[in-house]
Amino acid sequence: MATRSNLFPALSIVLLLSMTITTIETSGDLCPAVCKCEDEFLRASCAYANLEVVPIQLNPEIHHLDLSINRITSLNLGFGFYNNLESLDLSYNILHTLGSDNFLLQTHMEILNVSNNNLRTIGRNSLRGLESLRIFDLNNNNITEMDSTTFRHTSELEDLNLSGNSLTSLPNDLFKNLHKIRNLKLNRNSLLEVPANNLHLVPSLENLELSDNLIQEISHDSLPTLRSLMSLNLANNLIQIINEEAFQRLPALVYLNLEGNNLTYVPTSALSHLSLLSNLILSRNPLERLDNLAFRNLFELKTIDLRECTILYIKSRAFADNVNLEKIFLDGNHDLRHLPSRILYSARYLTTVSLRHCNLSSLEPTHFPVDGLNLLQIGGNPLICNCSLHWLWNVIHTTEENNGSKLVVDRGEIVCADDVFNGKLLMNLTESSLRCRLSSLYLSLLAAGCLTAAAIILILAGYITRNNRRKKTFNRPTRPELLVYVGLNEDVPKRTLVHSPINLDLYRSPLSSSSRRVSNTQRSSNNHNDMFSASFYQTQPNNRDLTLDDTFNEPIENLNRYRNSDLENLGAVNNDPNLQKSEVYDNSSVYGVQNSNVRCQKSTTDSDYEYEYYSSPMVLSAQKPHIVFV
Repeated sequence: MATRSNLFPALSIVLLLSMTITTIETSGDLCPAVCKCEDEFLRASCAYANLEVVPIQLNPEIHHLDLSINRITSLNLGFGFYNNLESLDLSYNILHTLGSDNFLLQTHMEILNVSNNNLRTIGRNSLRGLESLRIFDLNNNNITEMDSTTFRHTSELEDLNLSGNSLTSLPNDLFKNLHKIRNLKLNRNSLLEVPANNLHLVPSLENLELSDNLIQEISHDSLPTLRSLMSLNLANNLIQIINEEAFQRLPALVYLNLEGNNLTYVPTSALSHLSLLSNLILSRNPLERLDNLAFRNLFELKTIDLRECTILYIKSRAFADNVNLEKIFLDGNHDLRHLPSRILYSARYLTTVSLRHCNLSSLEPTHFPVDGLNLLQIGGNPLICNCSLHWLWNVIHTTEENNGSKLVVDRGEIVCADDVFNGKLLMNLTESSLRCRLSSLYLSLLAAGCLTAAAIILILAGYITRNNRRKKTFNRPTRPELLVYVGLNEDVPKRTLVHSPINLDLYRSPLSSSSRRVSNTQRSSNNHNDMFSASFYQTQPNNRDLTLDDTFNEPIENLNRYRNSDLENLGAVNNDPNLQKSEVYDNSSVYGVQNSNVRCQKSTTDSDYEYEYYSSPMVLSAQKPHIVFV
């Protein structure tokens, strides 16, 4: 009984060999006629050979075998003869199962492709023996479920493609043994959520494909910590909500594809955590608008795709943080009528701008730095061809004349839509025809504005002129605040001692009740030092002489006769009865004034004189006395 069971595999191999020999003609020692063998490279290809079984008469030392695009339905231990295989392609056959232990001897195999078959499941031992497998392609089958231990024998797996199947979920711990996996493709399945229960098991993951599933939300824990993840594709799902912390644990992400979802706004807060992001695709989302700093903190962003997003308007600072932007695509936003000035002018490395099939009627050179562009596409917009597009006309004709120019413009699609040049290509217009035609309404408004501005200017000028005239005709008050004079006065007797031919004390400031704010008890009327004490602020005089009335016309030499005698009526201070006490200043206000311009007045007239007076005299002229009004 045991002997019979041991002979069964051998009999199966013999039967398979006989079937292969009867169905395939040979054209050489070890290569069937329908195959192409390259023994020097240890490679054989039997693609398009209409095979139904695995051929066994090939060189047993081959390393690479291509059996794609045949009608093979079962493996049946057909690879027991090829123990040195490194790559095997079984794509586009009719396999329903991989069986069990069919790869038991393929310990050197690194690449296995079974895509585009009709596999429904992968058994527990289907991959036993594939301990060196690095790339496993299962895409475009009909797999609906998998055992949690399916990949327990493939610890070296780096690239797993499960796209194009019918998976709605993944069993827990499916990737438990896949510590080296870098590329995982789960797109084109029916997954309802991101398989976070398995993603935390693959810390080395670099590229994750989850597009074309049924995912509706990216929650804060949908994506675990994946420090090596650089590319994430979530396109063509049903995503409406992205949590603000959804991408917080993806510090190395540089590529993010959110195309074809149901986002009605740019997930600014979630994206702001991706400081290294360089490529962002948001096309075919109903975004409607781009607010200021919509792509905040994305300083390394180089490419942004916003095609067919039904964008109505873009704020002027939407791309303010994206200073390293190189390519931007805004095609197909049919409701976009206007671009803010200098919207992309901060992007100094910009090379590609595509605005095809929007609703723009004008375009300004200040929208983006034209000099650095390599590609400019603006065809399909209803442009008004006037002087505002003269710069674009120059760009088109410059690139047309200079074939070596690096800038490529879709000049064959830039068509005018205004009343004058409707349907004509901008490139076919003459330069002189690109002029601005001002409407009568615009001219009327412009004229009204100019007249209003002129009227306002005239009114302001008249007002300023009238104020200046009022200032010039202002009359100074004629009544002096304080009258101080030195001279003869018959009403006020004073005594003094003249010690010199010219008594300089006569010209010093008298101290009296009218010129000092002191009480009468503090006065000393007999001491001429009190009467004519010098001011603390005396300096060298620099004043002009004034001739007073006839009393002062007597030569000063006649005063010598009053030496050593009582002098009356000399050096008196006259108090004006009309002055208030608050107007009487200390003598220092006369002799201590630092400003030389003070007002002087005669005692008998109302005329005003400008008198330059500094301080009390130390050396005075012997010609005339002086009079000072302050």
